[in-house]
Amino acid sequence: MKHSNLDDVVLSGREEIQKFVERPWNIIERWIRERNFPAVKLDGRWESDAELIVSWRREQIKSSGHQ
Repeated sequence: MKHSNLDDVVLSGREEIQKFVERPWNIIERWIRERNFPAVKLDGRWESDAELIVSWRREQIKSSGHQ
């Protein structure tokens, strides 16, 4: 899922988050537990924010030493 403008793009549900991140849910769950991936379960449904995910990915890349 590619967006030209990520302002206020809320990802609701596992499927939307998976599609945006292009990873299987088991990987995303591990990131949530181990790497502070920006997603939370609200009232039984997973929610995230596209801008936060992009920022999180950038930080992951920076911290890995590969730029």
